[in-house]
Amino acid sequence: MKSVRRILPYTKQLVLYALYDVLDSENSVYKKENAGQIDASISVFGNTSGFELTISDEPPATVLTVKIKSPREGLSDKGKMRAVEYLADRVEQLLENELKISVFIKQKGDKPA
Repeated sequence: MKSVRRILPYTKQLVLYALYDVLDSENSVYKKENAGQIDASISVFGNTSGFELTISDEPPATVLTVKIKSPREGLSDKGKMRAVEYLADRVEQLLENELKISVFIKQKGDKPA
């Protein structure tokens, strides 16, 4: 089973929000299996596959693990890795962008009119 693991400097709750945002934007079908684990059917690069996405606290960080559980038939090993990396990248990029935007807004708000 192909997987990728990302150590993120954000709270578990924030990573969960970002993950749900990504799942919703990809029009995926998902269900929460238990605290921090989600099973999802997601189309990545036109190939719909089954994924397991897990978020766990490992202070001082949060760990996001993306595994491809049931890949589309015929999907190559490289294709499987691209899919899990794409999903992990999407979550990480969303968090980084939100952080940059919030800092920018705060800085802009601190300047006198």
